[in-house]
Amino acid sequence: MRQSQPLNGSHRTTTVTKRSRAVQACTLCRQTKSKCDGQHPSCERCAKGNLVCEYTQNTRDRRMDRQEERRAHLALANRVRELESRLAAAQSSVKDDTKDDSAGSPEIQVGKTSSASSRARSFTQHVPRDHVASFSQPAPDSSADAIATGLFDEQPAKADIGYFGPSSNHAFFWALTSSLDESDKQRPEGQKLPSRHTTTRGGPRRLPLPPLKASTSAKHAAAQEDAFPGRSVATTWINRFFDTVAVVLPYVSRSVLLREIDMIDSRTGTWQSCPSGTQALLNVVFAQALATSEDGAAEPFYRRALSLLDERGVYQPTIESLQALLLLASFQQNSQRAQESITTYFGAVKAAFQLGIHSPSSYGRWSREEKELRCILWFAVIQLDRIVGSGLGRPFLIPDQHIRIRPSEMISISFHHNHGEMDQSRQSDMAFFHHIISLHDIMGKAVDKVHASNVSAVHELTLSELVSHIMDLLTQIEQLQANMSPFKLLLSNVDLSTWAASDFDEARHTIVLTLYHYRVNTLINAPLLLSILGRVSISNTCNGSKMHMDVAMSILKTYLQTIHDFHTLLCSILARQPSFLRCNAVWWLCNYMMVSVNLHLFGLWLISTHTHKPETLPSLGRNSCEIESLMRQTLDTLKLVGGSSIMSRKAHRCLQKYLDLYTTHDGNSTRPRTLLRHVDNMTIPPPQVLEPWSCNFVPATTATSSPGGWDSNMGDLLAGFCPEDFLGAGLFATGYTISDFDATGFI
Repeated sequence: MRQSQPLNGSHRTTTVTKRSRAVQACTLCRQTKSKCDGQHPSCERCAKGNLVCEYTQNTRDRRMDRQEERRAHLALANRVRELESRLAAAQSSVKDDTKDDSAGSPEIQVGKTSSASSRARSFTQHVPRDHVASFSQPAPDSSADAIATGLFDEQPAKADIGYFGPSSNHAFFWALTSSLDESDKQRPEGQKLPSRHTTTRGGPRRLPLPPLKASTSAKHAAAQEDAFPGRSVATTWINRFFDTVAVVLPYVSRSVLLREIDMIDSRTGTWQSCPSGTQALLNVVFAQALATSEDGAAEPFYRRALSLLDERGVYQPTIESLQALLLLASFQQNSQRAQESITTYFGAVKAAFQLGIHSPSSYGRWSREEKELRCILWFAVIQLDRIVGSGLGRPFLIPDQHIRIRPSEMISISFHHNHGEMDQSRQSDMAFFHHIISLHDIMGKAVDKVHASNVSAVHELTLSELVSHIMDLLTQIEQLQANMSPFKLLLSNVDLSTWAASDFDEARHTIVLTLYHYRVNTLINAPLLLSILGRVSISNTCNGSKMHMDVAMSILKTYLQTIHDFHTLLCSILARQPSFLRCNAVWWLCNYMMVSVNLHLFGLWLISTHTHKPETLPSLGRNSCEIESLMRQTLDTLKLVGGSSIMSRKAHRCLQKYLDLYTTHDGNSTRPRTLLRHVDNMTIPPPQVLEPWSCNFVPATTATSSPGGWDSNMGDLLAGFCPEDFLGAGLFATGYTISDFDATGFI
């Protein structure tokens, strides 16, 4: 009951009819938001109005639609912010190039900018001793890989690029610029170096972005979908995967995957008929297979695998999900997503520990086949740990004392599982994996001994301690090389000009082992190079024991030859079989190595400028002009291997400007040749075999070079090409095109 007050002031009482809520309202009452009594076949309101009364069953709550709509709007807003930040970064990069081009003259403009030491000081101010910036200012929405490229920017960005320990290229560059700063302080006031903000003298400063593939065209429409492709197509992709990437990543069984394909096809023919772990594994296998030819078709399957391997997907990991995580990390690294692979790597380590494959005591309840698989997966996780930790400067998640299973035990398990007999292909795969594990074991020891386990941001070892550790590590490499049967590493000037494509496929184990051998060498020698460079930069003389200094310079002399041999091998691969890098999952390894090699060559060049006086330093065996000539060749190779990777492009531009600045100021520069010139109808001549470095070397200051020189080797390889030939989908291209993460060529 309620009372109402009329206008005349008298009181009256009205009764409000109470009705129970109807179980279901008719459609018309719902639309007008009127109260419905729910009577059938017609409610009271519709009967009075002579209206058609209909009852429909709504099985979906509209609130769910609104929630999904809000999620979609939020995802779209985040995507827009991410693309805006990338576009802004790309525009700033273009502006930097425009400034370089507008300089108009290659002459150094002394009065316009601050000294070169300000470049090093800006890095020092941006990155403290622990390389960790303040978190008070959040970084803009962007991928970690895009942020990490800020290392080589003209003006370092304000965003925190993260921690990079002593074993990383980032840390080496920071130490290198600090040495340049200290060296500049030793110069008289009138001889201090001008700014390096000058035009480079050789080659373009910015490579163009690769052309977008018509991924939405009719011929790619089917491949762009992430639906199950059908038994026939899926079998083709699996066979392609095992003919390429799986040879060097032996984590999966072909027969198991083919059996899963048959089961899916016999049930529903869709992904819903198999568990999420198996779905993720098959999708990343498809992505790996398609990436060997065209990355655009691989992207949808990569995205699907990534979504299946999120935190919920690996909450209860399986062997299949661990296999998928390992392959996914490799795919990310070789498709310009190295920083993103850290998250995948964390998930793989977590899954390995949760599955117990790290513990020998857990192997007792498994069959020999399961023991072999789990042992291989455990060493694959260790290998990933060493690759990510050493390359990106992170402490290892799996320290050496937690590795209770030795590689020899893996071979023993495999041998007994096959009843003492293994076919030749299987023996080769297992021997290769055993040697790869051994190389990464030395890599882990190198990070712990000479890189402070990537915990400390500075090298604190004395020269005598450093020389002792490096000699020990180099001895281990030498012993491993001698016992690497049945493979013989390609460590000297090997003639690959007569090799056919099938020869590269047959020797892929040997080539990949050789590339990793060179990677371990660069990791070991880097701190010694910085130690010597720091001494000559501060005092211009050799402090400490002369014996240790002589040994150190002898090691660096050998290392300089090692760099030359690696560069020769890589050039031969690019000339004879350019698809080798992506078909064997070593693109990131070679691209990272080329950045390292150029950084190290610049450091060696700086050291060589101090060896002209006998009382200063022993000789490196090559003068500064010869080292400069090699570095200019390796800079061009960096562009070829890097393709659309903005890290490689920025590193090339930055180091070439540094080299031009210092060689021009010191007056001992060689005139760089423009190697990337367009010649119509030009065929690729076979690369000539380099003579040993001790003979037939003509310095680059001469008008011509002999067939045994560096210039001839790279000149023959690159003479007929322009930068676009090495991007997109051409003969020499890496095959990786624009994706959501590298839409502006960032990574």
